[in-house]
Amino acid sequence: MKKKVVVLFIFICLLILTSCSTSKNIVGNWLDDTGSSFTFYKDGTLTIGSGLLSTSGTYTFIDKNTVKIHLDGLLGIGGATVYEVEIHKGELLLSNGGQVITLRKSD
Repeated sequence: MKKKVVVLFIFICLLILTSCSTSKNIVGNWLDDTGSSFTFYKDGTLTIGSGLLSTSGTYTFIDKNTVKIHLDGLLGIGGATVYEVEIHKGELLLSNGGQVITLRKSD
């Protein structure tokens, strides 16, 4: 009986941890060090704005820690970019080939 309770407890803990997915945590407004804003919406779209310039696009999670971002217009000419994603204490890190974009939650 004890073994069943322990197994059930571990299963519930894992279920709770996996429900806190990165894809849900990324939604909202984020700022980089220059003041540019990155807004991720629930529907998989995003906008990036810096002063008078802005662009939009889409994002799709490939897995829990990897996101593919495709920007519209001239910024999207090179195709989609894949980033490793880490969110921790109000900070979003997007890493690609040694380049890291650090964003801070602004909502």
